[in-house]
Amino acid sequence: ALPADDGRWAYEVKWDGVRALAYLEGGRVRLQSRTLRDVTDSYPELSVMAGAADGTVLDGEIVAFDETGRPRFERLQQRINVPPGPAVARRSSEIPVTYVAFDILYSGGRPLLALPYLDRREALGGLALPSVAQVPRHHVGDGAALLDATARQGLEGLVAKRVDSPYVPGRRSRLWLKRKVFLRQELVVGGGVGGLG
Repeated sequence: ALPADDGRWAYEVKWDGVRALAYLEGGRVRLQSRTLRDVTDSYPELSVMAGAADGTVLDGEIVAFDETGRPRFERLQQRINVPPGPAVARRSSEIPVTYVAFDILYSGGRPLLALPYLDRREALGGLALPSVAQVPRHHVGDGAALLDATARQGLEGLVAKRVDSPYVPGRRSRLWLKRKVFLRQELVVGGGVGGLG
């Protein structure tokens, strides 16, 4: 179920990718997985994010889009755990990825974690990110209609975030709720028993 106090929540698309923090510092980008593994070398095309904003830390997902513009984890799997070297360069040209930034933790070295979600989103929207990165839209309220729209478009679902919530690192919080789309199909199976003759 979606939150009952719908107007106090912002809704974002749930991306079908790999969660990663992006550290933009000293003209370099470092990408860190949820397991604290450095995955920077696996996604060389994201290195151009370095010049966006020094002293910035972003939270987001690395996503591979299909030809229709939908995120597809099956495509991204072909980029995960590829050993560094020529194979990574080849895969990055065959299956490019995008960094979808949905939160900002630091800006210019200043911590933003305690700010409310909507203030952090405003700071995030003010970044000049290169084309390999994007900041997805969010919508306050109307979660049921948005969940229905994600289902119609074949997307994974929504993440509901309290508009006044701080960023809570390192643990799950009731201030961010995932709501997946479950696809159902009704089938009628028929059969018959008959004899020959």
